[in-house]
Amino acid sequence: MTFELVGGIGVFMVGMVLLTEGLKSVAGATLRRLLMRFTGRKASAILTGTLATTLVQSSTATTMTTIGLVAAGLLPLANAIGVILGANLGTTSTAWIVAYFGLKLDISAVAMVAVAVGAVLRLVGRGPVALAGLPLAGFGLLFVGIGLMQAAMADVAGAITLPAAAGGLGGLLLLVLVGAAMTVVMQSSSAAVATTLTALSAGVIGADQAVALVIGQNVGTTPTALLASVGAVAAARRAAVAHLVFNLGTAVVALAALPLLVAIATAVTGGVEAGDPAIMVALFHTLFNVLGVALVAPWLGGFAALVSRLAPERSPRFTQYLETAAADGPTAAVLAARTTLLMAATELADVTHGLVTKAARGRAAQAARLRLQHVQHALEETAAFLAKLPPEPATGGVVERRYVSVLHALGHLRDAVAELGRVAPVAALGRDDALAEVRAALAAGIDATMAWCPVLAPEAPATHVHEAFAAVQEERRRTKAAVLRSVVRGRRDPYEVDDTMAALAWVDAYTHHLTRAVHHLQEPAPGDAL
Repeated sequence: MTFELVGGIGVFMVGMVLLTEGLKSVAGATLRRLLMRFTGRKASAILTGTLATTLVQSSTATTMTTIGLVAAGLLPLANAIGVILGANLGTTSTAWIVAYFGLKLDISAVAMVAVAVGAVLRLVGRGPVALAGLPLAGFGLLFVGIGLMQAAMADVAGAITLPAAAGGLGGLLLLVLVGAAMTVVMQSSSAAVATTLTALSAGVIGADQAVALVIGQNVGTTPTALLASVGAVAAARRAAVAHLVFNLGTAVVALAALPLLVAIATAVTGGVEAGDPAIMVALFHTLFNVLGVALVAPWLGGFAALVSRLAPERSPRFTQYLETAAADGPTAAVLAARTTLLMAATELADVTHGLVTKAARGRAAQAARLRLQHVQHALEETAAFLAKLPPEPATGGVVERRYVSVLHALGHLRDAVAELGRVAPVAALGRDDALAEVRAALAAGIDATMAWCPVLAPEAPATHVHEAFAAVQEERRRTKAAVLRSVVRGRRDPYEVDDTMAALAWVDAYTHHLTRAVHHLQEPAPGDAL
């Protein structure tokens, strides 16, 4: 009967994979938008993580998506930690589904119908209907697997021997390790918890052993996130480390408060569910995760700072988000490229301040030129990164429009770098008294760009940036007319204004490229507008 038990676990895991992957296919873009849009505050980040995990029935899927968004620079670390905390809460929903429906109700006939209908939809359906077939079949297989495990558990009860939880701290820790190993081997804490609850329901293990196992199964989810972060940017590594530290800390708290939490869960379920041990363990699973979130949530910023010290920055400043983004698909890759360009645009604007509006000289100018080289290098790496991406199907969708806009922005930023590398007109603009008003207008435009371009301003409108650069162009035209009038009226020699006119032409070209770069980096993507 061991094979029946292993087969039952396998059927449950296949069901979980189909359910998770099917829901990700149906709602994958929604999940990503949900995480990006509703994680601005601590409470909303935690709630979003909880809802997202409940939706896709996989804390790993939520955590991996979160790490991908952090790697692309689209989600701050503190917000990502909030999502991870919520994912731990959301994953407890599986225990409730198994305890309430899988073990208490005989829905094998309904489960078989769900599998059959899901298979038919997947095979003969089209579009969303076909995609909906996978999660439906997966949901049915979950209960088929639970039924197989229940039938097999009664026959293998004598063959399974676990240490007693009452044997002291050593026995508890051994059970925690066994639970963690189950999750690592099965690659699913949901499957591990379902196996534990099924064994408990069949009398193979006791409730005291089950609660220790689920603590370990909670910790066992962390290796996947750690492996996904290997070689990733510092922010992604920090998110994975936060996941590890939080889960380990929650396990320590759960062990320390074990008698109290078990007493609370027993008291509640004893009155509501007539002492059902599976329901008690499901409630215990939820309680210690809620306790962990309650302890960490109030000082989320401090926790993020601690994690930052545990996983220090090692990557280059600009191109760090490009390192692993391609592996997460075209959406993450294009968004990572956009993030890199936003950072490069900010640095380029600051260099412009130093070289033009503050007329840097000597070592200051050399330092600014060195920073300009770093920007140029980042842009070249971004171009090489985009060149390696697979062709995007001509769908006219959001990804294609953003990809086109990123390419436009990249071209304009490279042209802006080339313009800033022209020493003569830049120097003339910085020293010519006749161009003081132009320099002031340009400084205002640069300030507007720097205020808009940071990574955390993807939703901010760029209207004020365009207005600031329109003012630069207006001042340039006014100054040019004034200089030409001074020549006509004999106040200046025509040969004396060559540098001034070259500087004004430089302003025209440079502001054009910077304005267009901002235009193409704004949200929503403007598409291939020229």
